[in-house]
Amino acid sequence: MSDWAVPEKDERDLALVVVDMQNKFFAGADAALTEERTRHLQGIAKAVDMFHAAGRQVIFVLYDGVTHYMDGNTAEGDAIVSGIDARPDDIYVHKYHMNSFLNTCLEDAVRSMGCDTVLLCGMITEFCVMATYWGASDHRLSAFLMKDALISSDPKHTPMFMELCRNYDFGELELNLSKTHPEKPKDPLADYIRKKYPANGTH
Repeated sequence: MSDWAVPEKDERDLALVVVDMQNKFFAGADAALTEERTRHLQGIAKAVDMFHAAGRQVIFVLYDGVTHYMDGNTAEGDAIVSGIDARPDDIYVHKYHMNSFLNTCLEDAVRSMGCDTVLLCGMITEFCVMATYWGASDHRLSAFLMKDALISSDPKHTPMFMELCRNYDFGELELNLSKTHPEKPKDPLADYIRKKYPANGTH
């Protein structure tokens, strides 16, 4: 009989994943999206600061395509919005799809940090954030949403997903970060290969 049990929220090894917080998504933004940014940018920045204060890297997922309001990519459009402390030693994952795991190194980035759970914040809740939330299970990772740190195209959407999905508030996150200290694998690639292709006695 297995002794394995689902870890409590304060025991999970969390990787903070910030999705698509780039200037390009606010180009031509309507009033609703602009208001969502005003309301929740501070929460996203707070989550990032909490991980940094705990000595933890943050994963930033960046969309490399163009948006509906762009004729082409620009350095300014691709840049992370002002007010978020994205550091050179954080991890940056580039994507072309809604699901941040699809054809990217996101799973490897999470596991290289010794983590097995992604904590998602950023935008747009009902599109890229939720696609990534559901996609995590395909990579044997757990997923949670960060309360008060999600931007939606309509303020009615995020509360619906918060009700539906597992999430952390800032009090729970503070407790988790004070108790958990993920151990990075000594050889992440070798460890990943061993788990993905277990020995079966043949060569």
